This record gives sequence, C-alpha cells and structure tokens, in this order.
Amino acid sequence: MPVHVVTNNGPDPLPAAACGADLCLRWEGPGRNALRNLAPLTALLAAEPPPLAADLLDIATAVYLADIGVLRGRNEDWVRNLDLTIAVREPSFWREHAGDLSHLLYVLTRDGISFNFQLASGSGTAHAATAIARPFSADCVSLLSGGLDSLAGAVMLLRTGRRPLLVAHQSGNPTVRAAQNDVLAMLERLGGGQFAFAGTQVSASGRSASALPFPAPGAREPSQRSRSLLYLALAVFAASTQGLREVYCFENGLLTVALPLSSARVGGLSTRSTHPRVIALANRLCQAADLGCEILNPFTYQTKAELIRDILRPALGPLEIQKTVSCWAAGRRSRQCGGCVACLVRRFAMLAAGLPDEAYEVDVLRHPARYAGTEAYTNLVDLLGQCAEFLRRDDLELLALWPELLDLQAAAVSLTDVLAMYRRYAAEVQGVVEAHFPEAAALLHSADR
Repeated sequence: MPVHVVTNNGPDPLPAAACGADLCLRWEGPGRNALRNLAPLTALLAAEPPPLAADLLDIATAVYLADIGVLRGRNEDWVRNLDLTIAVREPSFWREHAGDLSHLLYVLTRDGISFNFQLASGSGTAHAATAIARPFSADCVSLLSGGLDSLAGAVMLLRTGRRPLLVAHQSGNPTVRAAQNDVLAMLERLGGGQFAFAGTQVSASGRSASALPFPAPGAREPSQRSRSLLYLALAVFAASTQGLREVYCFENGLLTVALPLSSARVGGLSTRSTHPRVIALANRLCQAADLGCEILNPFTYQTKAELIRDILRPALGPLEIQKTVSCWAAGRRSRQCGGCVACLVRRFAMLAAGLPDEAYEVDVLRHPARYAGTEAYTNLVDLLGQCAEFLRRDDLELLALWPELLDLQAAAVSLTDVLAMYRRYAAEVQGVVEAHFPEAAALLHSADR
C-alpha cells in the first residue's frame, strides 16, 4: 500500500487528524513541522519568481521531507510507494506533467511516487521579493556544497571571469556548515566581490508543542535519494527569477555516472544525484515550464583527481583543499570516516593528485584485513573490483557488465569519453595503492585475475 503524504500549508491549517494522510507536511505558519528558510536567497532576487519555479521548489520540498519522513525497508522492501498531495499555483500544468515528474523521481530514487495536485489557497502570490541591501548582478547560478567538486566549479567560474550566484542548502550539520564557511573564505580570497552567496535551509523541525507530527530524528530515513532534486529546484528558482540561463551542478564523472560497484548495489542502492539522465529529465521539465534555464555539469568526463590537480591545486594550498568535506557520515563522526565510498574516492583522488594523505577514522586502505566483515571493507573490495574490470576489459565487455551505461545515450553523453574517464580513474587507483598501500594493492591484483 502506498504511503499517503499531504502538504498542509495555507492560512488555515487542518488538524493532523483531518489531513487524512499518513504524514502531513507544513513548513509555513502555525503548527509547522518543517523549516524552510529562503530569506538569504530571496534577498538577492530582484523580482518575484515565476509561479512554476515556485511550484517546483514547493514540490521538491515536499518530496524531500516525505523522503526523510518515510523509512525504507530492507532488501526487496527498500523501494517505497508514496502518494503525495501537494498544493500548487498552477495545478493544470503539474497534472499534465505528473508522469514526467514521477519518472524523474523514479530514475533518481527508484521509488514509485505519484502526485495529486490541488490549487493552493492564495495561489496568486509567490515568494515576494525582499528589498535588496547589496545588489549583485550575477551571470549564472552554481550550487555550492562544501565539497571538493563544487569548490572546483566555483574556482573555475571565478578564474574565467564569471559572476556566479552561489546557492547552498545548509542543514544543521556543524561539520558541513564549517566546510561551507571555509570554502566561502577561500572564494572570497580568490574573487571577493565577484560572487554572491545564499545559504538556504529545508529541514524537519517539529519541536513546537503545536507542530504536526513528524518522525523523531532516530526514525527518519538517512539515504535521502531525493535531496538533489531540492538542490536543483533551489538553483532553478534563483536562475529563473533573475533571467539567467546557466545553472551549474558540479560533480566528478565517477559519482555522476555512478555505475553500481557490484550486482548487490543496483537500483535505489546506488545514488544517482547528478546522473546525466536525471539532469536531462530535469531540464526537460524546466523547458516545458518555460523557465529559461538549463542545468549543466561540465565535469562529467573528469575524475576527482583531475579536478584537484588541474583546477584546485593551481589556486589553493593543500591545507585549504583539505578543509572541504566529502564523507557521507560527516557530522556523525569526529572526522571523515574513511570507509564510505565518498571517503575512499576522495582519498584515492587526493593522493593521485599529489596531495598529502589525510587523517580518517578508519584506515581500511592501509590495513584492509583488520576491517573484514565491515561495510568499509566491502566498499573497498567493490571499488577495487570495479577498477580491475576497467583495467582489463574492452568496451564491449564493459557494456555487457554495466548495461546501465546505455542510459547515457538518452542524455547525449559520450560513452567513449565516459569509458575513458573510468579507465583513467582505475589507473589512478592502481597507482595509489601500488605506491602507498601494498595490502590494498594485493586485493586489486587478486580481483584482476
């Protein structure tokens, strides 16, 4: 049975029992159980956003909150069926494109999400523009996360004379907040006055006694596969309001294409946050809504090590680069965990680019046998196994192993260039483990037989 979720915004909120849903969401007014703070962004926008851009952001907000509010199951119960009722300004448009939206979210999350769109009360108004204290004339919008890749994108934009409006989603995670602040300090040194920054917030927040029910932090879904739709919607909201064409979402090719590391990680178990098909489907929706902007990822064919070596290293020192955060468990550990896929990819990249090694909570690369049976060990073995396949197989064999590669053709992405990028990455990993981690190198060579 699908889980029914209803957005409950408007001047007269319904009592929880009257929502008739498994989860009611409200981020405006009394009784709200979520927080959405767009003030830092709307303060930089000189006009009222197009109604469809405001709708898209409301939809993305509802999907994100439903995503964290409904737990996934295990194994075959990982995929969820959600039925969302959302109040929007232009219900006829969204009813016409509900299938496109569901398909986009299926590609992104592998969940089955259906929509029922209703006319929002007071639908003639969007988010009113705030008086601008310090006007900024941007020529593009770029998402900024506090990680290596978005920093490389911002550096590239500044170094090529662009004037980006940098948009971030800021959670309550102090580690990520600190990384974002460090990144902003670096960018200010490189191009102060050449960019503007807007940090926004969307999160569950049910602390008030009058708040609608929302699962406690320990009962929320941590995978958050829909989060990138929220990020993209924030950037599109900003770009369409400013009349800007380019929206940048920077991510290295390895995590963009995101081939499953093993047969056990197919479907929703692999993140596809910036996958070319997701970007292409989002762009198709923006085009249908006539929002006038296009989402771009110029790093689809670059490895993370190449971004560090070619963009970051000429502009920033090693200690500055190390202030970024990549770990998927950031904020839940005293330092980057060292065992998640993101940590391992980062460590390979930093060393391949000639930077010093970093401190991690676990050192599964140096002593893999100590972590046998842990998720860190499984991640390492799967990463090395994937690299071994790219080092020894030809293109046709790789296509047979990963038929997901054919999805890229629908997004006008070059298979030849993607395969070349993966081979360069595999060679980087091979060079790193052979130079620094003999036990991991033995695992790689055993996988290559």
